[in-house]
Amino acid sequence: MNIIEARTEAHFDAVRRLLAAYIAEQGFSPNTSSIFRDLGELPGRYAPPEGRFLLAMSGDEPVGCIGLAKATDEIGELKRLYVSPARRGAGVGRALCAELIAQARAAGYQQLALSARDAWKPAVTLFQSLGFRIARPFKPVKPIDLVFMSLDLTIAPPALKPVSSAQIFKVSGSDLDDPKFSAALARELANRWRAGTRLALVHGGGKELTDLLTALQIPTRFSDGLRVTTRAGRDAALMVLSGLANKRLTAAIVGEGVSALGVCGIDAGVVRVERINDELQFVGKPVAVRASILAAWLDAGLLPVIAPMSLGVDGEIYNVNADHVAGAIAAAMGAELLTFITNVPGVLDQQATLIPTLTERRTEALIADGTISGGMIPKVRTCLEALAAGVSRVRITNLAGVSAGTGTVFTHQAPAPSP
Repeated sequence: MNIIEARTEAHFDAVRRLLAAYIAEQGFSPNTSSIFRDLGELPGRYAPPEGRFLLAMSGDEPVGCIGLAKATDEIGELKRLYVSPARRGAGVGRALCAELIAQARAAGYQQLALSARDAWKPAVTLFQSLGFRIARPFKPVKPIDLVFMSLDLTIAPPALKPVSSAQIFKVSGSDLDDPKFSAALARELANRWRAGTRLALVHGGGKELTDLLTALQIPTRFSDGLRVTTRAGRDAALMVLSGLANKRLTAAIVGEGVSALGVCGIDAGVVRVERINDELQFVGKPVAVRASILAAWLDAGLLPVIAPMSLGVDGEIYNVNADHVAGAIAAAMGAELLTFITNVPGVLDQQATLIPTLTERRTEALIADGTISGGMIPKVRTCLEALAAGVSRVRITNLAGVSAGTGTVFTHQAPAPSP
């Protein structure tokens, strides 16, 4: 993939096609959005030297765009970030943003500002991971759900390139209840780390959390597969997940000679969440990940071991499904692969043969015909949710499959047939 500046009429035709798809997807109204004026005036306010439009090209195919316009003499505005649906989750948006930030700085702007709909969670998470912070409006507010963000360009630029070679692993707490499994997992991850793979591990809780809740006489109840978490239950989860379970697993990896860092989503505000609903109480869903912090830990030679307890945007601490945390982290970092380590080698067909790759459409067909059934359904649904969140590839496998490089890999598109 290459990032080029739109200069020719052919380039601007490509921009128009991408923005037309953007309009169709978002349902913008000509009465409320300036994007229609931009389409008719290109390059218009995006003309150099104060502005520009960038195109992401995959070979000869335009797959994304982004614009820079002048807001004031000191403030440039990031606008019209769009990536073709088939290319999302592959780091295209991050690459476009990184190049635009560099060009805005070179153009002499002191700040780069933007506005985004609050509902565009993947985009807001991406901007936060690049260093943008919530700011005061820099232009008149029209839609009431706009979020304004700003990046200080006078500060030396951070390392903006995605940790595209990183891999995210997620393991459930029930697996970690077996000390032999934990030791084998620590050894496998340590071997990968020493071989040059940058990785992070997200883990859940296990029997110890259930035992503590029982000892404290806190009832356990589930709703839609998630544990209803009272304030007392939240505190117990914090003790087990961010305490005993996290430090025991971190210790096992350190014992293998790797500098593991045991943290949870609260530390450095690395995972921010919102309350899901009042019935679940202190259960959150990720809305932002500070990928730059995770990248800094990796660059410092630290292997993050992450418990899913996270900080709410309201300042409360929340229990969060570890699968959701792993998916959000993988998407924010533009990770190469997200692996869910389970007790099965992957998805099997009706002849009990491992299916190496699946797309969303093929997965739904296998659920419909009964090939995927029972407890495997929530596992594959979790993988599809991670793909929808922007992860490029998601794998279900067991520990043996991690070692052998096998399992079932979920992708947005079916692999091309071998020549």
